[in-house]
Amino acid sequence: MSTQSNPGFVKLGLLLGKEKLFSYLDLFGFGEKTGIDLNGEAEGIIFPLDKVTDLELATTAFGQGVSVTPIHLVVF
Repeated sequence: MSTQSNPGFVKLGLLLGKEKLFSYLDLFGFGEKTGIDLNGEAEGIIFPLDKVTDLELATTAFGQGVSVTPIHLVVF
């Protein structure tokens, strides 16, 4: 039995679909700046919705398809 949760998150991502999953990323502010005045703050990286296939959906669902900054994790 696997102790990893990745397969479960992949299944959940596929059940949600790309529109719903990526709407959650938008609600959390991933892919945009936080508004905190810090030099060099980055937006983070998420896949453009029109380029998302099942592969990008799966990797995003378990967190490897998303690039966020530490500030994102604290603020959002």
